[in-house]
Amino acid sequence: MLKKLIFIILTLFIFEPAFSQFNLGGTCGAGITNNYMTIEIAPEGSYTWWQHFTVGCSPFFLYTSHLTSDYWSKKYGGRIFAQYQFDFNIFVHAEYEIANISFSEARNATVQALPLGIGGFTSITEKTEAYALVLYDVLYDEAWSTRTNPMYRVGVRYKF
Repeated sequence: MLKKLIFIILTLFIFEPAFSQFNLGGTCGAGITNNYMTIEIAPEGSYTWWQHFTVGCSPFFLYTSHLTSDYWSKKYGGRIFAQYQFDFNIFVHAEYEIANISFSEARNATVQALPLGIGGFTSITEKTEAYALVLYDVLYDEAWSTRTNPMYRVGVRYKF
């Protein structure tokens, strides 16, 4: 299995298009909605093989706390994603997320999400861009999800 994975990675780098590049960035945010405070940190690494197609991964940590009670939740995990960029700085985005979530009531669970959506970006400098996404989680479960549909995400990406 490891030999197959190494072969695939080497093949991709040997036959990579001239446009390919590494990208680093991520999102962080805080907000208050319906008396809940939310803080999220999510660094991101991605790779653009062709001019319009990017794949990447992002570990994340999400903390939610109710402002008038002792309720809180902590969610940490990772996501993999793919983006396809169209003209006019617009792209479609799909990701798969798996996370461990713990609540103040001593409940724990492993949850999954499948956010799909659309986004746009603008250049800040020659190698830096800002992006914004609107995502809808098709696996949303009101009992376990700490986010709402739709989700909004804003981030920055640096291209090497």
